[in-house]
Amino acid sequence: MTRCPNLAERALSAVVLRNPALRVVGLTLFSAVAVAACSSDATPSASGAGGGSGGSVAMGGSHAGGASGSGAAAGTSANGGSTSGGTSAAGSNAGGSAGAAGSAGTAAGGSGGSGGAAGSSGAGGASGGMGGAADCAGHALSLGTNGTGSASDGAKARAVVDLMSDLPLGNTNRTIELWAYMKDSDWTANTNTLFFYGPANSARNADGFGLDFGSKMGSIGTIDTFTNAIFDNDNQPSGVTTTNPQWVHFAMTWNGTAVQGFVNGVLKATKTSSTSQTTLMTGASPLTIGGYPSENAYFAGLIDEFRVWNVARTESDIMSTMKKTLTGTEPGLVGYWQFNESSGTTAADSVKTQGHTAHNATLMAASADQNPTFVLPNPPAPVTCP
Repeated sequence: MTRCPNLAERALSAVVLRNPALRVVGLTLFSAVAVAACSSDATPSASGAGGGSGGSVAMGGSHAGGASGSGAAAGTSANGGSTSGGTSAAGSNAGGSAGAAGSAGTAAGGSGGSGGAAGSSGAGGASGGMGGAADCAGHALSLGTNGTGSASDGAKARAVVDLMSDLPLGNTNRTIELWAYMKDSDWTANTNTLFFYGPANSARNADGFGLDFGSKMGSIGTIDTFTNAIFDNDNQPSGVTTTNPQWVHFAMTWNGTAVQGFVNGVLKATKTSSTSQTTLMTGASPLTIGGYPSENAYFAGLIDEFRVWNVARTESDIMSTMKKTLTGTEPGLVGYWQFNESSGTTAADSVKTQGHTAHNATLMAASADQNPTFVLPNPPAPVTCP
């Protein structure tokens, strides 16, 4: 793990040196501040989700054993009331909680100033308040050289993965999920595929598996969960207003009976067979993230936290983890790309299950200067640490 910049160290040292009573708890408070000063890909966080910058230490006045304020500026400790033993000398109280750079929010119980009892750990310190969750989104994959809307996709920018025997084929249960940053034009029908795998020349017998978009219904975008016949389910309302550029979570599952599509964790599409064929026949191929090569349909936005499972996840399953990074050891997880690299043409598979063969994704395009890139998006995907 990359060591964080020492700005927080110098600020805290200055406070401790000028306030002798703080030396007792200086080491504890330093640890709280230092642990939370970086985001998941070792890029220092400018501020916590609650808007506060580096943590400050409560000083002076009454004994401060108070909790970090939930909803207050992240990283600033809240002072508690006076103790019955009287107030401490100004500047000598060290009972305040440390905001820990607005992310971890770890509280350090104070030793108490002279004339009163020792302060206790703030009740809100463990989480830093609701606004103090650490941003773990990191980088994302940019496919910006592709054409958005119906513009040309001549760049063919994509990430390609050979999952070998880990790719759910045939009638195997599965879930594929991801975050995508969507502009209004990205919701254009049949030209902006998010992912696909299956034979290049389909037999039209449910031998593919992919997700793209249908025709908009006013200002509401629609999704197409498709399998190349039998279970295709076009123009299903997503519930998302397309005129607001935003991160949207998409998931597509097969549970042995139906193909289902989820948007922001909510079930939006279900399709069972209306023919004598009641199973998928998904054929082998590499997985294409960000496009459908045979249809020359490529996505032009940002993609993050792309996950492949060999189990059909439920609505509650998806909701429980879609806004968190994974440990990489979750049961059924067979492919996981966080796109946290800063350069290069390879994205690492973050599955860490014992015995798993890593399936790194290769970034490619029609020409090298059109390759996808790794970017720090603003805003980042709404993903926090687990």
